[in-house]
Amino acid sequence: MLKDYIFLIDDTNKGIDMDNNVKFEVGDWVPQIFKNFHRYGKEKVNITEKLVSEYNGNENFLLTYNCCWHQDWYTSLRKINDKILNAIKEGKGKLIFMNHLEGQPLVSDDSNLNFLEPMYKELNRLQIPPQSIIYITANAVAEKYHNDWCVKNNITDKMNILGIYTDAITAQYWSSMGRLNKHTFDEHLNILKNKTNVKHFIKVQRNDRHFKTIPTHYLWSKGLQDTLYTSHTEYARHNIGYPTTQDDKTREWLLNLLDTKDDFRETLPYTIEETCKEQIKSFDADRDYTKKIYTLNLFNMYTSSWPLWKDTIFMRMGLFWHMWEYQPFLLYSNVGSLKNLKERGYETFSEIFDESYDNINDNGLRLKMVCEEMEKISRLSLGDSFNLYESVKDKMIHNRNQLEKNIELERFLEFFYEAI
Repeated sequence: MLKDYIFLIDDTNKGIDMDNNVKFEVGDWVPQIFKNFHRYGKEKVNITEKLVSEYNGNENFLLTYNCCWHQDWYTSLRKINDKILNAIKEGKGKLIFMNHLEGQPLVSDDSNLNFLEPMYKELNRLQIPPQSIIYITANAVAEKYHNDWCVKNNITDKMNILGIYTDAITAQYWSSMGRLNKHTFDEHLNILKNKTNVKHFIKVQRNDRHFKTIPTHYLWSKGLQDTLYTSHTEYARHNIGYPTTQDDKTREWLLNLLDTKDDFRETLPYTIEETCKEQIKSFDADRDYTKKIYTLNLFNMYTSSWPLWKDTIFMRMGLFWHMWEYQPFLLYSNVGSLKNLKERGYETFSEIFDESYDNINDNGLRLKMVCEEMEKISRLSLGDSFNLYESVKDKMIHNRNQLEKNIELERFLEFFYEAI
């Protein structure tokens, strides 16, 4: 099907420029998927690429842009080269917008997050056919909210919108490149059992939001900080990511933690291994570490980037790369995240953790429940923790197999071929 298209690279667009209201830039995620097909266990695919400045206006094309994280990037549609916009109106191409690094809701009372209504209005104003737009977002439930909104608003001429877990796709790629381990489960378990520095949990994500710092702070308050490998260089910026709650006991719990914030801050920074120490002022997430971090611990405590948002599910490498490395997980993510993972074919670990937190809408209470589950495991001896770990061996192997089958890539390909 790709032989009917060329991939254009927009050399006429200088990229994100807020002063001039340009809010997306040239992207290459989609063509890179096909150029690296062999890294995903697929047969090689040949694609043709050409610069927009060289485009003759006759060939069918696909043109990819990366969106800035906020959702008013649609205001930059009019900044696209007129030659491209005219060809789009004539049905000769598709515009692909990649918001694969973020997972905002599509519909929201927050004007900074609301997307569908203003996007469709802008397409109508510019006379761009909605079916010529492919929008790929890391909001895993985007299709549902898009379809529901279209039904509610009698929209039949629809954009092509897909929500995917992009880092579930890239795990296989990074393993083929040596960034993730290729161990079998038994090899991985043998490495863990022969180490003297294994801990119960690992938690590795950017740390400048309260909901990311609180789990470590909570374990510290219980004297259990030595059961966790984590990466914190600072506490949190201002009140970013502070979870609200309507539950009195949770409010008291949060306030008690804040009362010891200064004492906890004195224990910072926390580092995991030499990569973290080298990048202590700039490290960001899993991608900055070596693959040794996955053989230092048994369980993964994953806090997503925006767990306080409603009507979205957004999870990235801090979950899926650890899933590749045979780790059961606790999540502090959007409501329904565990349910969505199971619907997509992955296993979760109700034998180890009380997963009822997944249904709790109160952000503060949900975080408290996750922290208490973390404490419960951290109070076990390491020997008992190994027994728990091995008891869910089949589920860990299943999740690894799903990532090796790359069920998210298959999902993307099915959507993409239909969209073009």
